[in-house]
Amino acid sequence: MWQDAWRIAKYEFRISWRGYLITLLLLAYTSFFSSVMLYGHLVNDEEFRMEWNIDLGYFCMLPLFGFLMNQTMFRYWKEDTYSRKLAEWHTMPIGVSQIIAGRMLLLILVLLVNWILFFGIQYAVLEELRARLDPAEFVIYALIWLGYSLFAAAVVVYMELGFPGRVYFFLCFVYVFVIGLVTLTLALSGRSAIVMSLEAAADRSWETAALSLAAAAVGVAGLVALLHRRIRRRSLWT
Repeated sequence: MWQDAWRIAKYEFRISWRGYLITLLLLAYTSFFSSVMLYGHLVNDEEFRMEWNIDLGYFCMLPLFGFLMNQTMFRYWKEDTYSRKLAEWHTMPIGVSQIIAGRMLLLILVLLVNWILFFGIQYAVLEELRARLDPAEFVIYALIWLGYSLFAAAVVVYMELGFPGRVYFFLCFVYVFVIGLVTLTLALSGRSAIVMSLEAAADRSWETAALSLAAAAVGVAGLVALLHRRIRRRSLWT
């Protein structure tokens, strides 16, 4: 099974490697603006101190670091690319489990590489962040967000493979609306995900990082099971 999954992951990356360059540009853009806003929070600069903006940016952008921003993504509404690809794979001796495993494997590998780059850049350029968190504490901070990123990215993969292109397009709007609602709720309650993760890291709360990763593992496993059932039941030819 894993040999087939690895072949699928390598094939997807090989035909979409240019999309990874666009993902890196997105990562650079996000790194710059998130670092500016995080700097404002760390130095208590009221002009740039907008925790809700950082929350929204992290919630929206971090999961995208697991995807290759290729033409397939932008043609999904019109061409329903993944449904056609699933239909093609069904004509080959490749099972649903291998297809899902290959897609998730590619997602996790790309996300891990970009997670290291994003948080590594952030820690390198922000002296104030290094003053607040030592390397071990910063790892806690980054792992907390890795857990969120893995689960949120897996949700997007579930929508991507589980539904036709136009439904997927609509669900993406619903997904962004939910993220905005969560961010607004936190802001109105005077709380911030970024602040809470920094505080947990400063307290050396490895339990929080472990809980985030464990919740992600359970969530991803559940989504994989749901996706397996969903693909088996959906029609790929209409």
